[in-house]
Amino acid sequence: MRPLLLTALLLMAAASVSAQLRPKISLTAGGNISTVRWYNQFEFLGQTMPSNEGNLAVAGFQAGLSVELPFSSTFGVLIAPAFSRRGFRNDEDIFGVDSGVRLDYFDIPILVRFYPVNSFYIEAGAAVSFLLKAESLLEGEPVGNEEIMGRLYEDTDLAAVLGLGYDFNDRFTVNLRAFHGLSTTLDADFTDGNGDPMVFEGARPKLLNQSLQLSVQYAILNP
Repeated sequence: MRPLLLTALLLMAAASVSAQLRPKISLTAGGNISTVRWYNQFEFLGQTMPSNEGNLAVAGFQAGLSVELPFSSTFGVLIAPAFSRRGFRNDEDIFGVDSGVRLDYFDIPILVRFYPVNSFYIEAGAAVSFLLKAESLLEGEPVGNEEIMGRLYEDTDLAAVLGLGYDFNDRFTVNLRAFHGLSTTLDADFTDGNGDPMVFEGARPKLLNQSLQLSVQYAILNP
């Protein structure tokens, strides 16, 4: 309910200025490559923990809507709510089994878009993502308790976004975006050899989402 309410509020805000700005509204869909990576790692018994060695990328997809509010011929703001399927895979050579995690999100990127030359643009901003479902995978099939998985992973994720794209004509656009997580996606506890909670001198380890998305956009409204 929260992501839908937030999306509705953002679109209503966009609509309130649309008469002056003449927004461009597009349908968007495409594929992505995603994984996760640990940051703020620590040394434990001579090993770097948690390890990133076994985290591999997986293919996913995204689909949604984009609303571009042009403030001039070279500058605008974009709101692009979308469903995205992401996750990661464990290295079978290390773990001995084909396993991974599938994460379904409702993403709401808010981006500033700049056209340095005609038809080509670059964009930057942030995205808040709401977790819809988290599933553990074994041999590509969901296993385990979905409710427990949902408690392990954070309900919301914040990411920095960079992108670029090209307008082929008034209707079709191709877009490439990179998402880099800023907040941990896993609610993890760390214990020592005695099972006691570990105390960190610096920042706690964070598991961050990373993804690269390629999409095609079709403008259904382009004044």
